[in-house]
Amino acid sequence: MRKKRIVLQIPVAYNGITSCVVTLREMEKKFFDILRIVQKNPVFGKTLMCGGMLDEKRMEILYEILYAIDRGELTDTRNDIFQYGSLIGKKDLLARQIFLCLLILLDEQEQMIRK
Repeated sequence: MRKKRIVLQIPVAYNGITSCVVTLREMEKKFFDILRIVQKNPVFGKTLMCGGMLDEKRMEILYEILYAIDRGELTDTRNDIFQYGSLIGKKDLLARQIFLCLLILLDEQEQMIRK
């Protein structure tokens, strides 16, 4: 009886996980679109810095990382991402999310190059 309940719960759990993955991918796409806007529009980036969301050093490193990934120059990019991560404060959730997304973006670019 217990096995039957567990087996019946598997599709429900799978659907929940699939829904979370789809939502995460949609959020990731929106986030990368925001990063591209910041990359193309320095005024928007300055506004973020003035709002205390990003400091100038992290913003410079972020620009370097995004340009390197965009050009396919991935050699030192992972080190730059971790340098960016080392500058994140304890409560800076936006910077932590950017850090994780940069690692994901780099991994995706490296996988594309390997193929």
